[in-house]
Formats: sequence, C-alpha cells, structure tokens
Amino acid sequence: MIIHVNRLRRGDDGRMTFSLKEDMEGLDYRGERLDFESPVAVNGSIERDGDLLYVTGEVRTEVVLQCSRCLRTIRHPLRTGFSQQYSEAGPGEEVLPVKGDSIDLREPVMESILLELPVKVLCSEECKGLCPICGADRNVEECGCSINEIDPRMQQLKRLLEQ
Repeated sequence: MIIHVNRLRRGDDGRMTFSLKEDMEGLDYRGERLDFESPVAVNGSIERDGDLLYVTGEVRTEVVLQCSRCLRTIRHPLRTGFSQQYSEAGPGEEVLPVKGDSIDLREPVMESILLELPVKVLCSEECKGLCPICGADRNVEECGCSINEIDPRMQQLKRLLEQ
C-alpha cells in the first residue's frame, strides 16, 4: 500500500487525501491463518508539518475467521481507524521513514486490522460448539454422548463423596 507524497512537497496547503483498495495476502496470526475475503480499502488524509507527515485513515475489509467453539468458517467485517507519523529525516521510535517520494501504509494498516480482531471468534452467541467426546457439531445434531464422565484420576474422590 504505497502512496506517493511528492504532491505534498509542491502542494499549496500541505494536505492531501487518498483512497486505496488492494487485495492483500493472508497471514499467520496466533498460529491460525487469517485470510481476507474482500480487498482492503483505506481512505484517509496526509498532513505535512515540516519534516513530519501525519497520516490518518479508516480501514475497511472482511476477514475469514474460524469459530472458537464449532470451528465453522465465518466472514467477519472489520472497520477501524489508524494514525501514523512518517519522517523524511529517518525513522524514530514511533515514526516510520519516507522512502523517496512514497510512504508504505502496510504496517499501520495491518496493525490496526490485527488490533480490531475479536479475542474469541464466535459464529453466534448461541453456538453450542463441538462434543468433546465424539466431535459432533452440537449446533447440527445432539450426539447423545455422556459428558458426565469423570477423569480416572478423580475416581477415588468420587467414591469418597458417594459414601
């Protein structure tokens, strides 16, 4: 996601708007695959203040995630904002470099997408998940497995409680 900022150098007011749309490759995140269902759309503006460029924008996309309970694939729409500083003088602690006449928005865009992902993905609040014994999807069918099975290490304690 490259933006050419040479117009800001010649520009009148040191401000420009941009609109980008790009198909992005999926990535591995927390041991799971994160794929994009739709192109990543970014709208925003850049303001110049001396050597610094202040970029703010909004990111919209749709990602493919897996339900934490039943492992179904779901599409999750994302809408988030970001802000980032760039400098021609070089990178700093929270400042990214301007390379030639362009800046790369990939890092702040991906960071804002990752921060917006839910901690626990659910296909619905009522999701019953998978049976821990036979693996059947309990949203589709009741398997009839007895979930009251006790850990064999706790069997002695159960006998004591029954006495």
